[in-house]
Amino acid sequence: MAKASLRIPPTRRLFPRNVAFSLVEVVIALGLISFSLMAIMGLFSVGLQSSRESAEDTNLALMTQQVNAWSRSQAFTNLAGTNHAFFFDATGEWNRDTNGAPALAARADSHYACTINSQTSPVSSNVIYLQYQFEWPLAAPVAKRQHRVVFASRANEN
Repeated sequence: MAKASLRIPPTRRLFPRNVAFSLVEVVIALGLISFSLMAIMGLFSVGLQSSRESAEDTNLALMTQQVNAWSRSQAFTNLAGTNHAFFFDATGEWNRDTNGAPALAARADSHYACTINSQTSPVSSNVIYLQYQFEWPLAAPVAKRQHRVVFASRANEN
């Protein structure tokens, strides 16, 4: 009986030894990755600034609402031709004195200030114009504070 030859086929490698990345390809890939990471990091700072401005706008809307409610609670004659100042903390909540009334002086935790200027309309004495001037942060020097002005009006309902 003749011997059968058992021939085993050569195995194929998944990754042949002659396939690799050249140094130029590696350098180009690293350059693209670093450029992309720098662009993404730049977007983070823009996003953080946008988030900060959005929070300030929300606080200003809340404070404007509170000041409007206060001005409506006052007698019409108490508002005409007067100036008032109010202070708010960093979350937009009214600083209050020990009696629960709005504090008329800045406290250590005051972040926003609102000055209300009012004047009677030149057209009708039954209308006053209110100007709310907000500035923040109070801890910063005056030259570095941000400012926002809101205008409102109130009619005498009597």
